[in-house]
Amino acid sequence: MGVVGGCDEPTSMMIGAPALAARGALRCGCGRVMIAAPRSILPAVLASASSATGCPLGQDHQGILDTDDAVDRVDALDQQAEALAIGPGCGRSDAFAAVVENRVRAAGGPLVLDADALHALAAQRQQCDQRPTVLTPHPGEFRVLAAAYETSDAGEDDQSRRRAAIELAAATRAIVVLKGHGTVVATRDGAWTCPTGGVELAIPGSGDVLTGILASVLAQQVAGEALDPVAATRLAVALHAEAGATWRAAHGDRGMLAEELADAVMTVAR
Repeated sequence: MGVVGGCDEPTSMMIGAPALAARGALRCGCGRVMIAAPRSILPAVLASASSATGCPLGQDHQGILDTDDAVDRVDALDQQAEALAIGPGCGRSDAFAAVVENRVRAAGGPLVLDADALHALAAQRQQCDQRPTVLTPHPGEFRVLAAAYETSDAGEDDQSRRRAAIELAAATRAIVVLKGHGTVVATRDGAWTCPTGGVELAIPGSGDVLTGILASVLAQQVAGEALDPVAATRLAVALHAEAGATWRAAHGDRGMLAEELADAVMTVAR
């Protein structure tokens, strides 16, 4: 599977997010993960995810991503990967926006969009009907998507969260994972709420780990020729929550690092 993310910009550098997604994917049983990230930060990303391999995205002398190079390299990665995750730490460059637009329009295996990839999708207002696609917004990102696709924003209670997630799933033609207390997995036909998950999951990097787990489960289903995107998404959300619960049972509900969450997945994914 592939992870596309990370950024090196004048006002923002994000290295850990794609590494955490790769770690979650590997701990969930994915056999190989390739990370596509800006060339300038790829060594640091791989230092944090040493079991992954790298695909450097070209930059000019000012460090700006080369849009054509990024689109072409991610296209090539997509062709060989069973599933592709775009977004962890990617920032809001024109190049990454073009990557999102290009991949959403392309037929292929399962696609997971997270973080700033969701902002790109909202700006483009594309429908995700060319391939199985999963969107993983937290409440703030959900609000941006709902405004773009003219659907209801989510409230605080489970019923309104489920209703809003179903509306967005219908508008985008994607599976929607509305993160938060009682994460909701929705399609246009209905929704499921994860019964587990505590405050320990509200840590930086937790969503990146979930993205990796989700892409990993989807990739393994494709490899086994038994793809059920909705079932895979529910399983990934449940594994993520159970990994947090396992850590909480041993250590309490404060102080968990995202790396530890990723590592705990291994104990619940057997």
